[in-house]
Amino acid sequence: MRLQVLFQMSPIAPAIIIYIAGGGLHLSVATCICLFFLQFVLLDEEKQNTSQIHVLFDPKDVLVDIVAVQGLGSAYPHTWMGKRKAKGRQAKFSLSKPEVEKVMWLEEYLPKDFPTARIMAFEYNSKWLFNADFMGLDDHATALLDALVKQRQTSPGRPILFIGHSYGGLVVKKTLILSHKSKTDSFDPRQEITDVESCIAFLGTPHQGSNHALFARVLSFIYRPFGGTYGYVLELLSDNDRLIELDRDFRDALSEGGTKQTICFYETKAQAWSWPLGPIVTRTSACLGQGREAAMECNHNEMNKFIDHDGRYQSFIDNLQRVYNPLANPVANDVSKDKLRKMLSGRITNGSAYSSTEIGGCTTGTREIIMEEIVDWACSPTGGKVYWLVGMAGTGKTTIAYTLCERLKDEGILGASFFCSTTEDQTHNMLSVFPTIAYALGTHSQRIADALLGSLKDKDVADMNLRDTFTTLISSPVSLDNSPFRGKTRVIVLDGFDQVRDRDRVEAIISLILGHVHEVALKFFISSRPLSNKFKDPQLQRIDLYNRPSQEVRQDIRLYVQRRLKELAARLGDEGMGWPTEEEVDAVVECASPLFIYAATVCSYVGEEDDDQIKRRLRAVIDRAPVKGSTRLPTDKLYALYAQITDAAYKKSNEDVDEVLGFITVARDHLSVRAIASLLFPDDGAEGESRISAALNALRSVLSVPIDRNEGVKVIHASFPDFLTDPAHSGETYYQSPSECHRKLGTSCLSLMEKLLDRDDIGGPQDPDTSLGDVRKGTNISGALEYSCVHWISHVVELYSLKLESAKELEADVVSFFETRVLRWLAHMSVLGKLSHAVGSLRKLELHSQVSASIRRASMEARRLTSLSYSHLEDYPLQVYYSAVMRIPKKSDIAKRFHKDWSWEVTSGLAEDWERCEGVLKVGQVVWSVVFSNDGRMVAAHTGGEIRICDVEELKGLSVLKPPEYPTCIALSGDGKSVAAGSKGGIHVWDVETKNERVRDIREETISRIAFIDQDREVIYGSNNSIYRYSVKSNKRLADIKLEPEGQLLSFSRDGKKAISKGQNNIYVVNTETGVTMSTLNIVRPHVDAAAFSRDGKRIVVSGLYDETVRIFEIQSGNEETQLVGHNFGVTSVAFSGDDQRIVTGSFDNSVRVWNVLDGKEEMKLVGHPNVSRSVAYSGDGLRVASGSDDGTLRIWSVEPGLEEERRREGRYTVTALALSSDGQKVFYARRDSNQIRIRNVDNGEDERPLIIGRDYDHIHTVAISKDGKHAAIATAGSKLLDIYNVDYSRYFPATGMFGHKDVISSVAFSPDDRKVASGSRDKTIRIWDRRTRKEEKKLEGHENSVCSVSFSSDGSKLVSGSSDHTIRIWDLETEGVMMKTLRGHTGPVLSVAFSSNSQKVLSGSHDKTVRIWDVETGEVERQWVHEGSIWSVAFSLSNSKIVSGCNNHTIYVWDLERGKVTTLEGHTDAVLSVAFSSDQQKVVSGSHDKTVRIWDLETGKEVQTITRHMDSVQLVTFPKDDTVFSASYDSTFRAWDVRTGKERIQMVGFINWMSSIALSSDNRLLAVGMNNFMIRIWNMETGDERILRGHTDKVTSIVFSYNNEKILSVSDDRTVRIWSVEKREQEKKSNTGKKMLSTTLSPDSKIVALLDGNGVISFWNVETGAMEKKFQGRHTYGSSMSFIDDTHFLVWSRGGIQIWNMETGQEEERMPDTANVPVLAYKGWIYSPSISAIKTRCWFPLDGVSTVVSNASGVVFALELGGVIVVKFKQSMLREQQSIFQTR
Repeated sequence: MRLQVLFQMSPIAPAIIIYIAGGGLHLSVATCICLFFLQFVLLDEEKQNTSQIHVLFDPKDVLVDIVAVQGLGSAYPHTWMGKRKAKGRQAKFSLSKPEVEKVMWLEEYLPKDFPTARIMAFEYNSKWLFNADFMGLDDHATALLDALVKQRQTSPGRPILFIGHSYGGLVVKKTLILSHKSKTDSFDPRQEITDVESCIAFLGTPHQGSNHALFARVLSFIYRPFGGTYGYVLELLSDNDRLIELDRDFRDALSEGGTKQTICFYETKAQAWSWPLGPIVTRTSACLGQGREAAMECNHNEMNKFIDHDGRYQSFIDNLQRVYNPLANPVANDVSKDKLRKMLSGRITNGSAYSSTEIGGCTTGTREIIMEEIVDWACSPTGGKVYWLVGMAGTGKTTIAYTLCERLKDEGILGASFFCSTTEDQTHNMLSVFPTIAYALGTHSQRIADALLGSLKDKDVADMNLRDTFTTLISSPVSLDNSPFRGKTRVIVLDGFDQVRDRDRVEAIISLILGHVHEVALKFFISSRPLSNKFKDPQLQRIDLYNRPSQEVRQDIRLYVQRRLKELAARLGDEGMGWPTEEEVDAVVECASPLFIYAATVCSYVGEEDDDQIKRRLRAVIDRAPVKGSTRLPTDKLYALYAQITDAAYKKSNEDVDEVLGFITVARDHLSVRAIASLLFPDDGAEGESRISAALNALRSVLSVPIDRNEGVKVIHASFPDFLTDPAHSGETYYQSPSECHRKLGTSCLSLMEKLLDRDDIGGPQDPDTSLGDVRKGTNISGALEYSCVHWISHVVELYSLKLESAKELEADVVSFFETRVLRWLAHMSVLGKLSHAVGSLRKLELHSQVSASIRRASMEARRLTSLSYSHLEDYPLQVYYSAVMRIPKKSDIAKRFHKDWSWEVTSGLAEDWERCEGVLKVGQVVWSVVFSNDGRMVAAHTGGEIRICDVEELKGLSVLKPPEYPTCIALSGDGKSVAAGSKGGIHVWDVETKNERVRDIREETISRIAFIDQDREVIYGSNNSIYRYSVKSNKRLADIKLEPEGQLLSFSRDGKKAISKGQNNIYVVNTETGVTMSTLNIVRPHVDAAAFSRDGKRIVVSGLYDETVRIFEIQSGNEETQLVGHNFGVTSVAFSGDDQRIVTGSFDNSVRVWNVLDGKEEMKLVGHPNVSRSVAYSGDGLRVASGSDDGTLRIWSVEPGLEEERRREGRYTVTALALSSDGQKVFYARRDSNQIRIRNVDNGEDERPLIIGRDYDHIHTVAISKDGKHAAIATAGSKLLDIYNVDYSRYFPATGMFGHKDVISSVAFSPDDRKVASGSRDKTIRIWDRRTRKEEKKLEGHENSVCSVSFSSDGSKLVSGSSDHTIRIWDLETEGVMMKTLRGHTGPVLSVAFSSNSQKVLSGSHDKTVRIWDVETGEVERQWVHEGSIWSVAFSLSNSKIVSGCNNHTIYVWDLERGKVTTLEGHTDAVLSVAFSSDQQKVVSGSHDKTVRIWDLETGKEVQTITRHMDSVQLVTFPKDDTVFSASYDSTFRAWDVRTGKERIQMVGFINWMSSIALSSDNRLLAVGMNNFMIRIWNMETGDERILRGHTDKVTSIVFSYNNEKILSVSDDRTVRIWSVEKREQEKKSNTGKKMLSTTLSPDSKIVALLDGNGVISFWNVETGAMEKKFQGRHTYGSSMSFIDDTHFLVWSRGGIQIWNMETGQEEERMPDTANVPVLAYKGWIYSPSISAIKTRCWFPLDGVSTVVSNASGVVFALELGGVIVVKFKQSMLREQQSIFQTR
């Protein structure tokens, strides 16, 4: 048999050599003999291929590349395989092959320990003895470098961890050298390898060579004839020049590029065959002399082979992870740290880390047992993730926590620490816990920092609740950090939770941690006094220090006391002299056990005495200690010690100590010596500081007193304040009453502010535009004043909670502060960067149940003043004296108090008092639905085809999403991070911040409702047939459930387990998991369009568009509990409050109402929307309501109790034109919603008699055409006015109105002779009018609800009406309108009625889906048909043989009454709103919601014409003539069409004829109005005469009178300037401007008008002649306006700045700084008065969207886009100042 069978494995060769040599043969001879065996042995191994990289593990999310490079010897992969024998022994020289197990640890073990690493192995021809080529180190390094570059083409920049075994380590070094040398001016991809962060683990690499290399060279030389080479071994000779040069070049490469770390493993054992020479690579050679070093208990051949997870492998992995983790998870850079600190400002604490505590860690040798237990828990991968250490005060919890932090830091797994302190306000504020932890985690991990910055973008942590804070700051960012942390979990250490006043919040935090700790790679260590025992969780491990073995505790305390007292003995020089005695030590230990704090305090107390008194004091402490058995609790002994310490301090300085202790006991932050002195002795200066220092020095054993008097004094242990505030222990002598302490400190704060805030240390009411940075430069706010400003409210609130009587004693001071210094205080808070804290503190004071009404109102006013101007006050603190006070309501106490100090006053336009509407967001489209995030900070609104995400606090839009399909419903996730929308084709879910689509689920049906459930991990949604669930997290479908029975989904419960479904005749509550009906609501009229579940899922609130009521049902029984009555029209939207106690509703009556669920009473009526309140939502905390409207706005309302109810006030609608009278006493303005020009008195702000100029209409709501087709009776949406128009007037038509109805007109009809008009209204009445006289003839009353439809009989003697009260009534018009009959039978609103031509029958169509024919005589139903939807319109044919109906299901039905045949006409894509027969009965015309008019041939059933010119729903069609069809639409047009061609014959528009400009003659006699319908109307205000000027072909944008009032100059968007004669009413001159004008202004003498166009060209026109006198090129002035200063100077405002121009020279004389992106007539966000020298004297007023501004020397008037006219009148002092400035200019 071949010898290769005997010697297959190469390691046997050295054994043979040694064996033979041991027998006496010379070593060389033995070697030669053995080589013949090795020829066969090694040839059996696989031939090696060319150099290449093998990818062994490639996970999805790779953070680091691990590259293993083999050493010399065995081929790949054998070089990395550990081999172990199978079970059973074999003979020493058995001829059979041994059974072995091979372990490729790179592939089997390493991925488990480094799951985020791509693991690769580099193969090269490494056989140094056989079959080796003559490639050397440079060649292999080049091959490795090229292979790496190729592998990393798609991931450059990724960190690398090299593992180089033996010679492989030299290859790695050379690779990095080659990469470093490739750096040139031109890019070389190889240099990237050096630039990235990297680490090299050297496994026995011979950096200085090996002594065994000479022996190997001999072998290689002998075998050279067989193909061997000694090229490699030459490189391994000890200390050869190549290795020295290699090491030098390698160190140079390490010094540049990315950070490089090294760890050198060295062998500790020699090979069995090489023991005479020791290890192959010695420790000296294996270590670089830098980086980490680690021993491996093995020989050189075993270093890169592991066969099990034994101690050697684990030690290797632990060391490897120490260098791997910084690569996978680098620390945050400085930029990220700064950003994080800014974004978390106000919530992170500097004094909460363990290193900030004064106690320190455990004394060496103490607490070792419990520390090992805790550290084992922290490092163990198993067991609970929350460790709760419980112990009474003084048992050493904090020292244990401190020591744990030190140990965890050494282990590298300390995530963060938070040590609570009663003496530092932020450290016992639970809202700071998670932000501080997040900041610590972020600073230690760049990836967590990046995730945090992403989570916090456009968010304010101050507005998050605890759950959202944990999710946003901890859970989400940490979950993104999927790299192992040394194979262990990071630990968060939380200490002192028992010291927090808000126990509910503590329990909430612990509950949050327990509830979510399984989701995050974190462990939590909590130490506290015993709290609630209610927490039971498998993740919780609770240990009570009180139950520790007493001997263990006593031994630790003894060791501590001995060491501390020995230090004192050394200080006295008595060390080893018998002091302290064992008896004294035992006595201290006996008293201390189990309280470490007792022992620590005794040692400090004794040591603070003079040296000659130390022994005496120790003896005194022991002698005065309680007798054993005399105390009930261990803390009693501690309190007795505190009594001794306090007594000694009182004896030194009784009064001062008492005052100091009182302040320190309740201080919200660490007060310094200087601050305490300023608060206690404000007038004593240095003497007061000395007194405070003396008092504090006597308390150094319980207080940490710094040398620097500006640093804070801290309480060493929380048990000391406990002692002081517990009268049972401190007694009458030392007791510090918390209420009295808060009263004293609060009083001192108020007194100090009263004294110091009066100083102009940060400026008084002057220089309002001084920036925050400039203000701070000249500001020096003392520590005492800063403490007072920040914390005075906290002490007042605490006092109200503790002792109401004491608080009431302080009320006068608090009220006085608000009355006199609140503005200065707010300015100081802005300078301190504490404006947000001020708002929060004011909110707490405002909401405290015990505060007086005066303080509650004062704090509310200060808060809302700050909130209204928050963004400006942050940057310009002194604006609190200017803009802030001008903005608030006139009757507010602050306004009354401070407005008198300024040289202007707001006489009109402000609210009378604080209203519930906190803000308005303009979105420009109908807001169909609105929903809050859980924290109430964000709201999502569906507006048209867009979804808008808005910030409620800052009242601004955050993002706009544009779904690919029109949304039908939306939902916002609780954390506000995701938004979902349903549409006709499925659902989409987007990330709010990035706008990236997260989910798309296509469904071939319309989704009617969608909601997030299961903590936002899923969405539930449905159509009319099914309910679906979809996982957002895993992006997959979860369930499809069919509804039984089918129905339209209206709402989901909060947990997604129930849904409300509207069937054909019933309302169902459905189980969403099965689709089966759980209960059916007992509701008579199921016309429900809005529904919502209560939060607890036990109730449902429903309402409908055709029912003004809101009903509450109990789900289980299905019975109605409460009915809410009050809305005037249908209810559009409903929602429950978070506590289910209130309901909010929106309605067609434009109001938003809040109702009490229990008694059904209306609590609030919120008025402000000028159009339908389409959608409503309640914030989770129940403090706010959001409402969206058809007016294109989203409003945020405060629904807290205490505010006055909303009052409707003038000015809610857009003002389109403004003018000031020449004397400045009257303001003339026009509103878009009115046909009036209103006159406002500037002095008193009251409106005088309005002037009726024109009429402004919304879309056509109902219309009727006279039989001769010449007249149209039209009522517009929301109008109570009926107008008669002459149809023959081709384009614009005059209208005369008929007033009388008290509510909106819903239906009109002409009598057969066209002399009378009938109108039905929502006021439940019908009125008969004379068309010619416009007078009311009859008023028909009897319906119990809105009148939906009216129709005359053919002879005009009767009238039929249909109503929402489900009845049809027939009226006798020949009498006084007596009701003849009431026809009952319909179960829904009767939407359409018609008489037959013989007046014997009545046809009706109803919302109940039926069409009925009634006999007029008997009142009985003759025939009835059931449709598939509501019936909007019905009509008889002229012969009464056919009827037609238009249905909600898009279909028209034509019934042949004689044949009993029905024809369906299909083609519309939406509800059919109106139908009519032609007179020849051959055609039918229909109008639909799909915006089309369709003409049908009844013989063929096909469309003859389809008219698509309308821009909105067509609500009326009629056939007055067989060749003409009339249609009226919601697009505000009335049109006539040619039936044959479909062409438009008549178009009547002009229902939106608002006034675009106003001008007053100088004598205030004539009023000229420019109209949107191109006309100019001139009104004589004395006689009432009106003159109309026609000629312009586009909107008239500006009008001015000439100086003598005989002529008018007008400017229009038709690009012309025209001169008109007022007397002759005719145009005298027309000039083309070529451009639309941006702005016009009239000179003071009224002779010149200046025009500014879009190109910045300014032209001057003579008003008298109409001639352009001059022009010049100004700046590009997008968004500009102008105003004259005098006859030659004028101002130009634009987004590029404010300039003063000289009209004579055409030169710019002065220019203000750049004001880019600021609206018209504004500078830095504030309006300027365009009156005399306004640049010098600013009229500061906040911009809420200014549409128009006019002014003169008396004042300025602003029209706001969102509604209102604001009049600012200049006082005489300001006028004099302006004149003086102008004269010196």
